[in-house]
Amino acid sequence: MFMLVPLGPIMAFTGWAFLSDHDVLLGAIMLFASGGILYLIFQDIAPQSHMQRHWAPPLGAILGFAVGMLGANLIPGA
Repeated sequence: MFMLVPLGPIMAFTGWAFLSDHDVLLGAIMLFASGGILYLIFQDIAPQSHMQRHWAPPLGAILGFAVGMLGANLIPGA
């Protein structure tokens, strides 16, 4: 496990070096990662949204977040 510590900065530099010119690919990777982080937050950390072996509450929270972000982008000045 100790040898995995430098892996983060190495992968960050590799991503920066190879993906800095590919905006669409980088955006897709970041969107996928952020969806996973949001799902993890609402699945494991938010105590009221957790149900035993059920994925609907965290997925609903993510969809609600997405609707909020869409609304914020559609309303000028928001």
